[in-house]
Amino acid sequence: MPRRASPDPPLRTLALREEAIDAGLTGDQVRQRVRSGAWERVRRGVYVPDPASAFAGLDDFARARIEHVHRAIAAAERNPGAVICDASAGIVHRLPVLEIPSRVQMGVPAGRWTGSRSGIDFRLRDFADDELVHGRVPVATAARAWLDLACTGSLADALAAGDAGLRAGALTMPDLDAMLARTEGRRGRVKAARAHGLLDPLRESPLESASFAYFAAHRIPLPRCQVVLYAADGRFLGRVDVWWECARLVGECDGRMKYATADDLYAEKRREDALRQEGFRVTRWGLADLRDRALADRLRRLLA
Repeated sequence: MPRRASPDPPLRTLALREEAIDAGLTGDQVRQRVRSGAWERVRRGVYVPDPASAFAGLDDFARARIEHVHRAIAAAERNPGAVICDASAGIVHRLPVLEIPSRVQMGVPAGRWTGSRSGIDFRLRDFADDELVHGRVPVATAARAWLDLACTGSLADALAAGDAGLRAGALTMPDLDAMLARTEGRRGRVKAARAHGLLDPLRESPLESASFAYFAAHRIPLPRCQVVLYAADGRFLGRVDVWWECARLVGECDGRMKYATADDLYAEKRREDALRQEGFRVTRWGLADLRDRALADRLRRLLA
């Protein structure tokens, strides 16, 4: 008689087929759970046994991040000696990236095959012992993940991950200083050094970080971030995302989650009215505006 397990035996959030069978399920029972939708298949032989709990209350982007972590862990378990690295390691460490990579990024030592297969990018990476976290699978440290992201990715991603990591305490400037010092002669070092010099934990969202990268790329004068403004009589007006003091220009980054309710939107309208009444100018943009030159042209006119 086949072994039966009802209810399901206790399994990890991300479980291998072999673990499920060792816990008492049969191969047919595993397949039935996947077909019925009770389990979610991450890749061949790797499953999320309780997706309703694992993804409860998450929006699509947050779910995509969790799914990427699951795929990265599964890829590392199936490829001994490989290390979760670059943007994938950043996601494991909860550093924000603007777009979730379509493939898991894994580092392998010299002599191993590199390229893309089975949803994985195998990249040549050499790690010192203090650049790895050894848990269920090996993962590059948050500082090393940031460095590789800064060397190979966009300035916007480097600032989004770095600003948030510094703000949350996952990264420290001394750690990043030490990491950058190890990159002498490495390809991408100039990019990483530029990103390092622009990091600022005062920025409160990936959109603010991406906006700062946009200013730098389009040679817009760099503003101050998260500045508190007051009226002439000393009244508090608000804290603004960015502030060009020379032009008395306030910049606000409007993300999808900034105004959760109609009350939030009304309060923001009143705050902007108060700023304008005190002689401040206000301009706004969203993520879509960072994809073309129109925002840069608008800012140059306002700053002229």
